[in-house]
Amino acid sequence: MSPTVATLPWCTLAAVSVTCAGCAVGPDYQAPETAMPAAFHDTDAAGDQASLVDAGKPVWVDWWTRFGDRVLDGLVDRAIATNHEVRIAAARVQQARAAERMAESRLYPTLGFSLGALTTRGSEKGFGVPFGIPGVNSDLFQVGFDAAYEIDLFGDVRRSIEAAGRLAEASEDGRRQIQVTLLGEVARNYIALRALQRRLQVARGNLDDQRRTADIVGRRFAGGLTTNFDVVRARAQVAATESGIPPLEAGIRLRIHALSVLLGEQPMALADELAAAAPIPPVPPEVPVGLPSELLRRRPDVRRAERLLAAATAEQGVATADFFPHLVLGGAVGVQSRHLDDLFNDSRYHSAGPVLEWTLFDGGRRAANLDRSKARVVEALAEYEATVLGALQDVEDALTSYAHDQDRRGRLRALVAESLEAVRIARSQFEQGIVALLDVIEVQRSLYAAEDNLAQADQAVSSDLVALYKALGGGWEAIEARAAPASEAEAQR
Repeated sequence: MSPTVATLPWCTLAAVSVTCAGCAVGPDYQAPETAMPAAFHDTDAAGDQASLVDAGKPVWVDWWTRFGDRVLDGLVDRAIATNHEVRIAAARVQQARAAERMAESRLYPTLGFSLGALTTRGSEKGFGVPFGIPGVNSDLFQVGFDAAYEIDLFGDVRRSIEAAGRLAEASEDGRRQIQVTLLGEVARNYIALRALQRRLQVARGNLDDQRRTADIVGRRFAGGLTTNFDVVRARAQVAATESGIPPLEAGIRLRIHALSVLLGEQPMALADELAAAAPIPPVPPEVPVGLPSELLRRRPDVRRAERLLAAATAEQGVATADFFPHLVLGGAVGVQSRHLDDLFNDSRYHSAGPVLEWTLFDGGRRAANLDRSKARVVEALAEYEATVLGALQDVEDALTSYAHDQDRRGRLRALVAESLEAVRIARSQFEQGIVALLDVIEVQRSLYAAEDNLAQADQAVSSDLVALYKALGGGWEAIEARAAPASEAEAQR
């Protein structure tokens, strides 16, 4: 049904405008109160291991630099500048800010200009206006200006601006979340690359030892001191170790591909740069994690969920305001004539006045829209609460893994030391004929497994630290701090 339109006296509408100008229907947003634990658990589970968790110090915002690896620092800097996901997120922020400005434009009147020169001829078999006088040619020249301004009586415009602003802020936090994820992915893939390179070195080193053992067995067999079975067994061990090398080489290539793409480059762009093996980035001796309550302001996904809740609340106000009248002040002025030479000769026209529009019946559309907006608020609140719980779980999981992987690494270090000594003794005694070849092969196999597991444990500990700082939401602050001086310099130009 079309809206009811009424024209009211100016004085009456002015009084209504003054009375209702500060009125904005719908709920005013209040941030939810979220109960957070006083401290994280598992902060002392590492015991006397190399890297201790400290809950009493602020979180590092540039956590990746604490590994002390310049190559990693350079990769992170390049990824921040060139990663496509970051560029996409930045474009989304610009779109959201533009939408906010579009909403703000409703605070101002719209002004228009028109210029027309029309020639018409009415059909001789027609009925005239609006299609022209039957059988008559006529001209019409017109120049005009028009203006319209909607008075925000019940807060429809203000709530729309509020919603758009909160969505823009949520978009900002979405971009920050992508930055945090990017930092984690670059560090994680780089650590995995260095771990694979180390495991490849371990495999090749053990392969050399096993080949030497096989050569000794071959010489002993030639001298009649051992059996052909020992020769076959030694060669089988060599073949088994050789079979584990291609997967490691493939894994190295895959990590290089991943890092290259994260930097916005072709998959093999970093092949030469990262070909040389380097140590796995070691964790620092102490890791500050701050307090759980800080997650609410640091984790971008938590911040984004809270802003979406604020936007949903404002959109409920927009839906509520749709039940109330809309008041538009408008007017038009111009000149109009059927003859161009008389266009500015006593041909002026004007119209001005307020128009009140109020939809009386719409089949339940507005009521359904309001119900939908209320349900969206409930949904957004539940999503926020779930995001907070997920953030707490992420941190606790990372702390647990960090502590226990350090414990496992310490035990593996002891195992590697014992295995090295066992191999030395076994090889010496084998050459003297004291122990059998099977004993040598077994201790060599144990050493290889222990060294390979230690490399993976070192990777796990360093990756756990990456996961911990990703869970804490750190990193985006440092990126914005770096970008701030450049933005200020650009603004001064």
